[in-house]
Amino acid sequence: MKSIYATMLAVGISISALAQSNAPQLPVERRIAQPMPQVKLTGFEQAVSAEGPSFRPPLSSTYTTRDVTIEQNLIGFTEYDLQSNASIDNRLILKDGEVRAAWTMSLDAGFGDRGTGFNEFIGGWDVEPYERIESIRTGWPSLVETADGRVLAISHSSIDAPLHIAYRDAGSSTWQETELNIGDTPGHLWPRVAVGGPDGNTIHVICISTPEGNDGALYENQNGALLYFRSLDGGDTWDIENQTFDVLDSTQFIGFTGDTYQIDATGDQMAFAVFNDLRDSFVMISDDNGETFEYRSLVDFPVDLYEVNDGLPNDQGEDFNEDGIFQEYFNCDGAGDVLIGNDGTVHVFYGEMYYMDDVLDDEGFSYFPGVNGLAYWNDTMDDNMRETIAFAYDIDGSGTWDIDEIALYFVSAAGMPSAAQDADGNIYVSYSAIMESHSTGTQNYRHIYIVRSEDGGATWNSETACNVTPDAGFDFFESVFGCLADDVDDNLHLVYQRDFEPGLSVRGDEDPVDLNDIIYLRIPVADLPNCDEGEEIVYTSVDEPFNSDALNVFPNPANDQLNMVLDSKQETLVQLFDISGKEVLNETVNRSFSTFDVSALDAGVYILQLSRGTYTHQQRVTIQ
Repeated sequence: MKSIYATMLAVGISISALAQSNAPQLPVERRIAQPMPQVKLTGFEQAVSAEGPSFRPPLSSTYTTRDVTIEQNLIGFTEYDLQSNASIDNRLILKDGEVRAAWTMSLDAGFGDRGTGFNEFIGGWDVEPYERIESIRTGWPSLVETADGRVLAISHSSIDAPLHIAYRDAGSSTWQETELNIGDTPGHLWPRVAVGGPDGNTIHVICISTPEGNDGALYENQNGALLYFRSLDGGDTWDIENQTFDVLDSTQFIGFTGDTYQIDATGDQMAFAVFNDLRDSFVMISDDNGETFEYRSLVDFPVDLYEVNDGLPNDQGEDFNEDGIFQEYFNCDGAGDVLIGNDGTVHVFYGEMYYMDDVLDDEGFSYFPGVNGLAYWNDTMDDNMRETIAFAYDIDGSGTWDIDEIALYFVSAAGMPSAAQDADGNIYVSYSAIMESHSTGTQNYRHIYIVRSEDGGATWNSETACNVTPDAGFDFFESVFGCLADDVDDNLHLVYQRDFEPGLSVRGDEDPVDLNDIIYLRIPVADLPNCDEGEEIVYTSVDEPFNSDALNVFPNPANDQLNMVLDSKQETLVQLFDISGKEVLNETVNRSFSTFDVSALDAGVYILQLSRGTYTHQQRVTIQ
């Protein structure tokens, strides 16, 4: 198992039981509206911040221990850190004991190499990949596998192009590539994919046409039309392409926004949910494998076909900021998930949010950072109903939720949900919550929690959700974009992006570009009821020897650039010596992935020496 963290971690994964019966909210004086981005990405060639120094905490020889043991593996890297603008794609597959994971990956400073990172567990995880599986630049992969064993990663490529499909047939290690039909649309962006059908080989895809804000054009009089595709034979042919829906046409919606939807399918059932802001939020449910759909309302926005800056009524909303004016309007935060249960019940989860459009001469509207709550609905409930089932906690029990600045993901304080159900009907939902107790001094970190229901969604352990990402001996990690595999065996299977600074480089905070870890967790479901029990052990840090199996130096031979992946984020001295023993490179690093310019060096054989505390490691490299 060639993984930097391929070890069983007895990880501290919970908070003690809390007293709140409702989600704690920010004090009234801090409920201040902030601008909401109107175009999720202004272009597909992003301007990149200069790479900055990164604080990398050391590994630890002891871990916070409670009565849950989690296996943690680092399975990949990326410097491109925007896995989604809102809802996370299907990124993890569990099938017959094998696990496959995908993510948007780039390790190039200009993101020109962006594409799908892929790794899989077949008796052990493969070495972390450094090249995308596609031959062209892509992003936002949705990963699925048909009953016949075909694995597909469907993503978008450019603003005026069709969706891109990379696929690998059962028994093959070779990825093939094809595209969906673009038709007369201005392009296809931000896909979501699910597999179902009576034989398990039907592929369902939803996406939007390229909006005007992304240099697209109106399609069927909508700015970002919602499109549906279907293949009944695992992607060989497509019998439905670029389909729109009458109930979602331009008389009902002015358009849709990228990533604000999610999809699920099993057998003949298929459902997709759309999580809007100043428009109705809803779920579309099909019981005949995508032939017909029923529309169910999640949030009925009170002003139909609302255009930004038209002006919302001051007496039809809520008074979230308690200023005496009822102009704050509740809706989804854009990040949600949909799950079709074992019994056919459709479950929907989304972050709660309030919006306002009180300034009518600007280019957008506003949202309220820090709105705290994860909402739940299922199709046995009335339309427009919801239950708050999870939230970020008042960890110190002070009665107030005290946090610093909020990193800009533009989602709820308890957001980015992903859901799964086991054979016994227990439902599990992961979500990323702002941690009151962990801050850089400027911004608070997020950790990923698991909330569960043992009665099909009737009740939830909202007060004692399980924090599954405090990590190995160090709590100051940012954990976002969590995705659970739909299937559950004796374990939950979760993949997420881990960072060392709250926020993103690509949008929002626009932090300096840095390396992000893609982490896989295997969480025993039988242990979850014990999440709030046990004793905490003090953190300690020690020097660790090098694990040469997890050390990767490439390319070797090298031309202009030498890349190195370390087995630890501990401070390490990197030296390069020529054949005469002359030192030609000396640099101290505290990150997993490093790049060194060797273009000025003469061709020949060199010795790379790594020093960490009392340990050293040498490796021969060739420059040509």
